[in-house]
Amino acid sequence: MNLGFRAFCAALLFSVPLLANATTPNVVATIKPIALIAKDIAGDKGHVDVLLPASASPHDYALKPSDVKKISQADLVVWVGPEMEIFLKKLLSDRDNTLALTAVEGMPLRSYSGEEHHDHEGHDHSHEGIDPHIWLGPEQAKVIAKAIEVALSKTAPENAATYSKNYMQFVEQINTIEAQLNASLDGKNAPGYFLFHDAYAYFEDTFDLTPTGHFTINPDRKPGARTLIKIRNALEDNKAKCVFTEPQFNPAIVESVVKYTNTKTVELDPMGQDVDLATQGYKDFLLQLGGRYQECFK
Repeated sequence: MNLGFRAFCAALLFSVPLLANATTPNVVATIKPIALIAKDIAGDKGHVDVLLPASASPHDYALKPSDVKKISQADLVVWVGPEMEIFLKKLLSDRDNTLALTAVEGMPLRSYSGEEHHDHEGHDHSHEGIDPHIWLGPEQAKVIAKAIEVALSKTAPENAATYSKNYMQFVEQINTIEAQLNASLDGKNAPGYFLFHDAYAYFEDTFDLTPTGHFTINPDRKPGARTLIKIRNALEDNKAKCVFTEPQFNPAIVESVVKYTNTKTVELDPMGQDVDLATQGYKDFLLQLGGRYQECFK
């Protein structure tokens, strides 16, 4: 084998990973619901991974060295934004391959009024600022999908047509599911219910649902005695059909308040713990979310 041929083979070997990387960009999404949207758009023209375990909450997550490595190897990092993943603000501040979804132009955002106060273990806490739980709203999910399509098309322009086609299919799917859930949830006639924490307004606004209340405005803070007594009194007066728990947090507080009442508990998972990233998509997450509300309303 002559030296020229050896040099050609070596150059080819080193160029193959770079070519593969260009055609199938490596995307890291902070949470599974965002990863599901990214996978729907990327299809087979991208590799999508999730940063946080589905059992973890982005409200109080602490980065591990393996997480930092995963981010450093990504072609695109998709996160909700500093309103949610505070732990990423410094790490991502000097990177130009990130997509902060709360900063996307045209994103329909809602703001906490700042007027609502809850007691948390002996002190009051005001709820204000942007509601960052945008992945729970179908309309917001469409904007997220479009932003990811644009970002992926810039990263791998040769795949732009595929990403565009996948985006249009995504919108059609979500529109169909919205219509299905609007009919099955029947928001105007829905019974009362309590949430574990105030996170689902984007979903609820879409389907005209109104919770009776919630245990906490921030899952980092335990609800205070006044809040728990108020909820208990409402349950005893049959003002709520069910109380939602979340798998990322200990349900003991909810169970203690519900005990000896006629109120049932239903698990509502904002992180899609049971949705398989490899075989399912965002539509499955949305259907599962809607199914939990239907279970509550039975």
